[in-house]
Amino acid sequence: PRSPTVFPCCRAMPPKPARAPVLIAGGGPVGLYTSVLLSRFGVPSILLERQRAGIPHPRAHLINTRSMELFREVGLDQRVESLAPPMREWREFRYCRSLLGRQIACDDHMATPAWDVLQEASPARLTHVSQPGLEEVLREEAARLAPEAGSQLLFGYECAHFDVLPGGGVRVEARRATRGGGGEGGGGDGGGG
Repeated sequence: PRSPTVFPCCRAMPPKPARAPVLIAGGGPVGLYTSVLLSRFGVPSILLERQRAGIPHPRAHLINTRSMELFREVGLDQRVESLAPPMREWREFRYCRSLLGRQIACDDHMATPAWDVLQEASPARLTHVSQPGLEEVLREEAARLAPEAGSQLLFGYECAHFDVLPGGGVRVEARRATRGGGGEGGGGDGGGG
């Protein structure tokens, strides 16, 4: 199969097509992890992420055991765990009528037999790290590995359009992302031209 082509547009320099066997649309945790994993295996990829930098707003904050096992496989588990507060600060889930209202219940999710079974089944542990913190670790690792694998991380770009080409391959049009939704456009041909 032919490689997708990405054509990032820049005002400072003429557009130059880029080729890679994998295009990753989105630089959240899954896209960044995919870039890290592909680069570790020497597979070039191009990641497009609309945001120029991570979004600092709180989002997901619990990283499940399976995800931590995946981070362990690529040597990132300790870096991720180093960002987590001590478990005693987050192991209890409190249920209230409102943010400052009366507490209805408190549940220690780690004080169950299922928690003990999970701890015995895996060397990795559920942890509490904000998504922005996790993305920063993944972004740093993806950027460290990208050059040797021939990968590119294009933050501030979005996939504007793509075409599946007859006979295989994909042509992707990428553009600089803008707040208003428009952007500079460009195109590339994954058909070898």
